[in-house]
Amino acid sequence: MTKKLDLLLINVGGAKKKVYQELSKDYSAIEPPFWQALTAGFVRQRGFDPKILDANAENLSMEESVERVEDYDPQLVNIVVYGQQPAASTQLMGSVGELCRQIKQTNPHRRILLTGLHPSALPRRTLEEEACDYVGEGEGFNTVLGLLQSKPLREIPGLWWKDRGLIQSNPRAANISDLTRELGDVAWDLLPMGRYKAHNWQCLDDFESRKKYASISTSMGCPYECNFCSISATFGGEHRIRNWSPEWVVNQLTTLQEKYGVEVIKIIDEMFLFNPKHYVGICDGIQERGLDLNIWAYSRVDTTQEAHLKKLKEAGFNWFCYGFEAGNDEVRQHAQKGRFLKDDIRKVRKVVGDNGINIIGNYMFGFPEDTQGTMQETLDFAQELNCEFVNLYCAMAYPGSQLFSDAVQRGVALPDSWIGYSQHSYDCKPLPTNFLSAAEVLRFRDNAFNKYFTNPDYLAMIERKFGIPAREHIELMTKTRIKRRILED
Repeated sequence: MTKKLDLLLINVGGAKKKVYQELSKDYSAIEPPFWQALTAGFVRQRGFDPKILDANAENLSMEESVERVEDYDPQLVNIVVYGQQPAASTQLMGSVGELCRQIKQTNPHRRILLTGLHPSALPRRTLEEEACDYVGEGEGFNTVLGLLQSKPLREIPGLWWKDRGLIQSNPRAANISDLTRELGDVAWDLLPMGRYKAHNWQCLDDFESRKKYASISTSMGCPYECNFCSISATFGGEHRIRNWSPEWVVNQLTTLQEKYGVEVIKIIDEMFLFNPKHYVGICDGIQERGLDLNIWAYSRVDTTQEAHLKKLKEAGFNWFCYGFEAGNDEVRQHAQKGRFLKDDIRKVRKVVGDNGINIIGNYMFGFPEDTQGTMQETLDFAQELNCEFVNLYCAMAYPGSQLFSDAVQRGVALPDSWIGYSQHSYDCKPLPTNFLSAAEVLRFRDNAFNKYFTNPDYLAMIERKFGIPAREHIELMTKTRIKRRILED
């Protein structure tokens, strides 16, 4: 008799068009679900048989996803609600909820566990609202394991469930302390590795390489407390970084390149340029193995050390993403984004660029203290820096962030649906500021996007650095205008 599958981990599909509208056709990435691969490796190391259904990469409809669940017939379904950035988790919940409902309609006895950032931020509400049996609060690994081991529910850390209609919960599991030992296996073999696609900007000089893509974490956690960020919800409010060993990271990168032909890498860490011993060790290993990679990672103005930039570039780090956030120093500091000033940002822009590394600048409109004037300062500053790419966001009260707690306490109107938390969706509804409505903030953001990417100085720089096809790609991108409900109203 064939042994029944122990665990089916799902990366939900059916959300790309809702999240990105027409930008989903060629400009957004298709990300490998790293947390699902980690969870699969974790339980596999402990004797269980997992599979991963990446409905997003396979572009499955809800009905097709449910059919695949029935074909696998697992003991437990774990839908992991975790995007490649904290903001990308809540926007998935509409599709997650619909998939849960359809699975239960097909088989009411199918056990469903929801884990990830959003369920950790709102465990009670998630259990009340969604057609699931369990919610896992925290990193989720030991919660999944406890269910697979058929432990009494009262003994499973981080578990939320219902008992005769009443919600029950256990304390969170302790965060994994030794990542290299306890989370040593990444189940790349269970992912459709040929289906992933890098961000358009990372491959401006070689669009064909976009499909040779993977993403990986080299650490967990973040020591900072930006008021717009929700990442600490996963880690129980813990503000520190835990690292995999540099050797483990380089082994994973070697596997990705040699076994799966990966050339383009995203490092998911919230803060990669933090501990020089960690990232210099990775650089040394990449060069010793002779790996040829195009890598991007996150950094901060106040953690960038000029002495290491040459080595990072030689190891393949071609892009760093910086949260510059605001052009007004007071607005930025009010968001608890550190004490660095505009002149510090200018210096980092120059020294990183002088070492041949490109920058994606992240900016945000609609912080509580923003006015039309300060938002214009942010746009002007972005155009002055003229980074190779930018992400222009609206301030959003993501569950698990301080902005969310503040908005709930003050009775601020939040999005009517989870897709309304998506920055690019039709239903996007950002926070109002103390001086501006949500519609005014969103209108400014969308106009700023067009102004930045049609700026002649920017386009000339793109053509000079990456060639005419890159410039044409950017020009075509700006012709794709997304629609907004609150601007129509």
